[in-house]
Amino acid sequence: MKRGQWRRCWGLAAALLGLPAAAQLEGPPEGSSQYSCFEAARQGSSVSETIAAQLCQGARSDTPAQCFLRVQEKGFLADPQALQLCQYAQPSDDPASCFFKARTSSFLDETQLLELCRPPIAQMLKMCPYGP
Repeated sequence: MKRGQWRRCWGLAAALLGLPAAAQLEGPPEGSSQYSCFEAARQGSSVSETIAAQLCQGARSDTPAQCFLRVQEKGFLADPQALQLCQYAQPSDDPASCFFKARTSSFLDETQLLELCRPPIAQMLKMCPYGP
C-alpha cells in the first residue's frame, strides 16, 4: 500500500470509528470558541479548570466566561450558581446584567433569579436533559 493510500485508509477508519482526525490530535484549532472561552475563564481568576470546562462546554464565544467573571467579581454567587446562570450564554444574552437588575428591583429569591435570567437554551436543556 502506498503512503497516500495508507493515510486515506486511516482517515476513513478514524471517521468510521468516531475518532478525531489526525490533524485534530494536536490541539484545538486557533480561534476555537470553546477553547477561547476556557482560556478567558482561566485568565486572571481563581476559576478551576473543571468549572471553566463545564462553563465553556458548547460555547460559541467567550460570553459565558465574561458573564461568570462579572458575577464572581461582585461576589453574589457561588461557583455552581454562577455556572448555572452563565453556561450557554451568547453575545445576545446578558444573564449577569439581568441578575444584577432583578436582584436590586425584586423580592425573588436566588433560585428564582437564576431561573429568570439564565439563557433560553439552558431552559430547553433542562426540559430535555438527554437530547432529542
